[in-house]
Amino acid sequence: MSQSVNVRSISLVSLGGILGSLLRFTISELFDNSRTATLIANLLGVAVATFLIVFMERRGTTNQRHFWLPGFCSGLTTFSAVAVLTLEPSEGGTMYLSATVIASLAIIAILMPIVRRVIPVRS
Repeated sequence: MSQSVNVRSISLVSLGGILGSLLRFTISELFDNSRTATLIANLLGVAVATFLIVFMERRGTTNQRHFWLPGFCSGLTTFSAVAVLTLEPSEGGTMYLSATVIASLAIIAILMPIVRRVIPVRS
């Protein structure tokens, strides 16, 4: 890979990450409960990533993929917050983790077939 491609890729991932992080911060400011904010940000990230995975496979470019998936979606979602919230057993940490995983899988199971029908394969 040439140096200009690396710089472009790094720039796109960085810009996407900044925007995803800003959206995550905005969500956290809208909700007093950090569990709720983290759950909403992560589930939104799963939904967006599900759409984008199909879109990128069928219509996207490498630059778009770098911006949206490792950039925006990674900035929006956070595994570390889920891990910390899970380690609070007295506050239902195991239930929180279970709800996060089950809801994430449900979003993928519901959205993936819809997105595959809606986004045509590039001809």
